[in-house]
Amino acid sequence: MKTLIERNQLSFFFLLTLVLSWYPWYAGIAPELIVFGPSLAAFITVFIVSGKSGLINFLRAFTRWRVGFTWWFVAIFGVAIIFTAGLGVHIILGGDAPPFIMIKNELGLIPLYLLIVFLPWNGPVGEEFGWRGFALPKLQNLHGPLVASFLIGMIWGIWHLPTFFAPVGVLAALTSSIGIGFIIPYTFTTIANSIFMTWLYNKTRRSALIAGIVWHGATDFWAPIMLSDSSLKAAEHGDRLPTIAPTLYLTVAFVFVVFAIILAITTKGQLGYIKSD
Repeated sequence: MKTLIERNQLSFFFLLTLVLSWYPWYAGIAPELIVFGPSLAAFITVFIVSGKSGLINFLRAFTRWRVGFTWWFVAIFGVAIIFTAGLGVHIILGGDAPPFIMIKNELGLIPLYLLIVFLPWNGPVGEEFGWRGFALPKLQNLHGPLVASFLIGMIWGIWHLPTFFAPVGVLAALTSSIGIGFIIPYTFTTIANSIFMTWLYNKTRRSALIAGIVWHGATDFWAPIMLSDSSLKAAEHGDRLPTIAPTLYLTVAFVFVVFAIILAITTKGQLGYIKSD
């Protein structure tokens, strides 16, 4: 069994991710466990193949934090810059600006929201040991960075499918407004996001901390603040579910994809990648 898994590590990882994420949701056991699927699948796969020493080596990519101020800035504010461009296009085309409730009325609570984003049971930690920690280095060594980004982004988008049917959440609200076809533009955004994260991963000496957890966290942080009507006070009291205008989402998604295409073209598809031995 170990030899079979070793020969098919990526296939085993992706299959295990779906089983660990989707089965609890489907069975109604603990649907909130979906977020742990990718990281848990990565730890299990690495332990089966390489044991404790392999786990220690695997975790090193998440300890690389000395990458220079520029890359920290990109990881923290890069998504916000793209969102700002998307907002600008949306408004120029006649769309309404979002209410910016958290910025206007809850500025003092934003640090608390930042803490919530990086809690272990949320996306950045729950997912990135799998997507960028495990899958990305193996896939781009096999198929190159662009194909790796596309594959991870596509699976990442489809993996979110159960959250489209959740009783709460922005993705569920958009699914309600746009329909299940929402999975198509959403998956385009996860592919675009993966392209940026692969580029950042390669530019930071393969830091899954910066390109994975920090960039992912920044995405989860800036999106509700800049694009939706999220309110921490309302969420605390359960008064109102956050929403985002479908036209705003689609415009920002389009801009995100355009920026990713420009990055891929300007780097000639290499996204800063240098093949390791």
